[in-house]
Amino acid sequence: MYNELFGIITFLITFILMLILYRIFGKTGLFVWVAVGTIIANIQVIKTVELFSVSATLGNVMFASIYLATDILNDIYGRKQAKKAVWLGFSSVIVMVILLQCSLTFIPAQEDVSQDALKTIFGIVPRIALGSIFAYIIGQHLDVLLFNIIKKKFSSDSTFYIRAYGSTAISSIVDTAIFVLIAFYGNMPGTVLFEIFITTYFLKLLTTITNVPFGYIAKSMYRKGKIVE
Repeated sequence: MYNELFGIITFLITFILMLILYRIFGKTGLFVWVAVGTIIANIQVIKTVELFSVSATLGNVMFASIYLATDILNDIYGRKQAKKAVWLGFSSVIVMVILLQCSLTFIPAQEDVSQDALKTIFGIVPRIALGSIFAYIIGQHLDVLLFNIIKKKFSSDSTFYIRAYGSTAISSIVDTAIFVLIAFYGNMPGTVLFEIFITTYFLKLLTTITNVPFGYIAKSMYRKGKIVE
């Protein structure tokens, strides 16, 4: 149960940090969270762990926090700001991949001890990042679109959870399927691939269900004038 327990702790730390950035920097803090979080999630997802006796990749909590950040931007500041955040996240991944590959191209000095470790971690990042880029752009734009469609019928503050749950639950299916196929197809047995898809989607859905209260906290801070813009 160590992984499961530490997963809960990581979940709390992630969303508390997101709220702190929003509290101190306003919507700029959420933009930064999306950009930095996209990079972190693409590195975390390289690691495969066992959760509840099945295979799963890390990064699900961070990706879920990115979805929540764009939902908060969408709900408070409008669709244009949410789409801006999506493109910032996309750009951050592109920059990361280009500069990391440049770094790996340098011939290391004889006393260097990091080249092999960097190759192990970042050598597979381009494929991971490619899957993430396609999944991220399609999934996030679908999420923003669905959020606004649902908002037309459920627009009150009290129904934020309907907008957040509905948009993310549907868009995460598409996001997860695209990512798993591009990132891992051919490198893992089909059964493991299916396990990763199911567990990744389940974890995203579980994280979405449990992270919406943080969205309400963010909205409450905004209404009470506690956000520094």
